[in-house]
Amino acid sequence: MSMNRRKFVAALPAALLLSAQKANASPSGLGVIFVAQSTCPYCAAIAPVLKQLQDETGIDVLLASMDLQPVLPFTSFEDGLRHPLTAHFQSVPQVLIFNGKHQRITHHVGGVRTMRHFLSRLSSALRESSVL
Repeated sequence: MSMNRRKFVAALPAALLLSAQKANASPSGLGVIFVAQSTCPYCAAIAPVLKQLQDETGIDVLLASMDLQPVLPFTSFEDGLRHPLTAHFQSVPQVLIFNGKHQRITHHVGGVRTMRHFLSRLSSALRESSVL
């Protein structure tokens, strides 16, 4: 399936952004660890959405790059192969939800069956983690 960034962003369910806004309002605060690599087309499609989420809600997004390359629009990254929370992953993309209140990963959204399904799972994960 070929999907350009505009079509992908236009397909975003409003619930994803609303869930993230509620999550950000939580005193616990949430963060996202995005396990990706520059050659992955799904990672390239997801990255702008996570950047938009970060810009609009203030949720921190850390790119853990598995090939030591940026995934635009993220230009800075951690070495995903050396990061203790991401080194074990064999496939990308993976999105981890970090709950600051509990100081742990509470949810893991991995793989992409369809973009809509991925975004639905991400929205649910953000919402669930924000109420823990």
